[in-house]
Amino acid sequence: MKVKDVIKQVAIFLGLTNVMNANLDDFDNLDSQTKKDINLILSSINEVLCDIATDYLFLEYEEDIEVNGGSFSFSNLSKTFYKFESIDTTKDYKIDFETLIIEDGTYTIRYQYLPEIYELADTISGFGRLTIYALCYGVAEEFCLISGNYAESEMWHSKFENAMLVAKKPENAKVRTLKQRRWI
Repeated sequence: MKVKDVIKQVAIFLGLTNVMNANLDDFDNLDSQTKKDINLILSSINEVLCDIATDYLFLEYEEDIEVNGGSFSFSNLSKTFYKFESIDTTKDYKIDFETLIIEDGTYTIRYQYLPEIYELADTISGFGRLTIYALCYGVAEEFCLISGNYAESEMWHSKFENAMLVAKKPENAKVRTLKQRRWI
């Protein structure tokens, strides 16, 4: 899904006509209020994607690392490290803050990472079953919260939570249905 599509959908949800009518390809020529609203939505998108990656749909990656000097800093990984999951070794190791302490060698580690920071022209990927509407509910919630509209924020939060329950279900989850009833 494209960041521009998410921004337009959030603008529709929140009734932001200035953003709905804006040409996002010509950002520099927009008025200051529209730029402010778009930047706030963009900031909310990145915040919500981070929340989704840490609380709902974990972004996992497996990577080969080279340990020299008995330790490896997770800041040297190719993605923004969030949480260590596993390492393919029988050797003893220790995690000290963001450092793996283990004897020298090559290892494969599995970890969770944070999403990149998205800009206006980017495409969001890697979140599995996340739909544009689920993301937009969360972004609308965040936008309303930042704007001080707490009642509307609660409404969007409820929709976001329900959408994330659906997104977290495995693709092969069994759908339960009730038998059809006859009423006399």
